[in-house]
Amino acid sequence: MPVPLSFERLREWDIAGFHLIAINLQNGFFDLLMPFITDKWNFIAPLALLSLYLIFFRPRRDLILAISAVAVVLLADGTTQIFKDLVQRIRPCHVFQQVQLLHGAICTDSFSFPSNHASNTFALAAFISYNYRRLAIPSFLIAILVGYSRIYLTAHYPTDVLAGAAWGMLLGFTVGMVARRLMRFSQADEPPRTDSTKESLVSHTKPSQ
Repeated sequence: MPVPLSFERLREWDIAGFHLIAINLQNGFFDLLMPFITDKWNFIAPLALLSLYLIFFRPRRDLILAISAVAVVLLADGTTQIFKDLVQRIRPCHVFQQVQLLHGAICTDSFSFPSNHASNTFALAAFISYNYRRLAIPSFLIAILVGYSRIYLTAHYPTDVLAGAAWGMLLGFTVGMVARRLMRFSQADEPPRTDSTKESLVSHTKPSQ
């Protein structure tokens, strides 16, 4: 069966983009930075501590957001893995074996399309930016660096990362909207302040004569 011209052109651009990032743009600084950026364990511990803080020391609103953030990452990771098993694209580090792996980089046997790293980080970035707009730029900057690192370390093609990013953002914004509705429902369920409570507060704040 002949391959459509548009698909063949896209594949050529994909391979050219991979060679540009993974080979032509290699430099000593990125050789040190990208293995650190791509290692998920460098982010899990800080995010876990932040989630514990939100759960135990912040209002119910932040508790809902913390649980939803964990849920969106798990959802992105699980659904992306399903896509991988359906598409079954071989990783470029297996296809282009002449490309030298950096120290610490691993060419796994799992499939390539789409990128779990990209879907997970962009899902979390979209979720955070939807609920904390001031954190949008740093969140997406980290997600972009993670996606770039996957190509730089020869684990993915550019389209793997772009597809993962698109799917992750769709999930992130969707779960962000759901979480915001849950917060509104939780606020509506809170008991209203009674007159006796108001009088008690007034009596405690009223200065003594």
